[in-house]
Amino acid sequence: MVQIFRIALVFLLLFASPSPLPAGGHTRPLFVDNHIHYVDFVQETDGFEKLIAAMDKAGVEKAVIFGMPMVKMWSESDPVRPSYYLDTDSRAYFYSGTDFILAHDLMKQPEKVRARFFPFICGVNTTDINAADQIERVLAMYPGFWKGIGEIMSRHDDLTAFTYGEPPRADHPALMRIYKTAARHGLPVLIHHNISSAWHREPIYLKELERALQENPRTTIIWAHAGISRRVDVPTLRTDLRRVLASYPNLFVDISWVVYPDYIEKDIKGWAALIEDFPDRIMIGSDKVGRWDTYPGEIAKYGRLLDSLKPETAAKLARGNIMRILSR
Repeated sequence: MVQIFRIALVFLLLFASPSPLPAGGHTRPLFVDNHIHYVDFVQETDGFEKLIAAMDKAGVEKAVIFGMPMVKMWSESDPVRPSYYLDTDSRAYFYSGTDFILAHDLMKQPEKVRARFFPFICGVNTTDINAADQIERVLAMYPGFWKGIGEIMSRHDDLTAFTYGEPPRADHPALMRIYKTAARHGLPVLIHHNISSAWHREPIYLKELERALQENPRTTIIWAHAGISRRVDVPTLRTDLRRVLASYPNLFVDISWVVYPDYIEKDIKGWAALIEDFPDRIMIGSDKVGRWDTYPGEIAKYGRLLDSLKPETAAKLARGNIMRILSR
């Protein structure tokens, strides 16, 4: 009888579990993806039907979703039509229509699909002091729909260099107004702000983010990719993160995109120690951009890290921390 019970229990774990099984055999919680771009850099997408299928395959229950605040131009001199910001040397520009594309498509979905997403506003020029007013208008147009602001663009390596206008920064007057708007509405802000340039190895842009945190203590700020982007190599990154997390209780960290393969996978033990010291402040995301074919792999890659954490910490990283922010 005991043997029959054990066989039945194994069957339930293998086939009735709501999320994938790690190598150790214990179930993981369903994920909440903190970072999905519904459209790519030319505002195209595979759509919600394929995204839902990919999320189900990956064990992702819900997701924070936003458009793409930048458009990559198709210049007459381009030998190919670019769809990614690094495809050609053509310019890029801020694009407010991205929020309306997302809202239009999401609102057409059945309730069971809409309930799985937390839409964020992102289509603002972060060097335009009018940007906060644009956010207010979009909030009023879709009352109760938006759950946050972001991913908004600050310093972003080549993308900043390609974009028309002055370089954005985390403490720009336009962004300072956005933080105030976010606090007034109780919305978190997800910001891409590189910790450094592609040339310097010191955190030359960190002070800009710190000023934003200091002057906006009532605003929940989520730092996308822990300040890392392509070719950004800062050896002190983990030490810098430890200091700013200890200094600013309104700061949270998203470890999506290239920070995982470029930093975390190279020292799982060291990063696990940092996360255990700040278990309520770090979250994961896929950072997929309009296309979902490789989505399950972007979630599965976190397996080694999750297996290195205490079960309660892993649960917070996978879903608990972002859900707590969104429920405020």
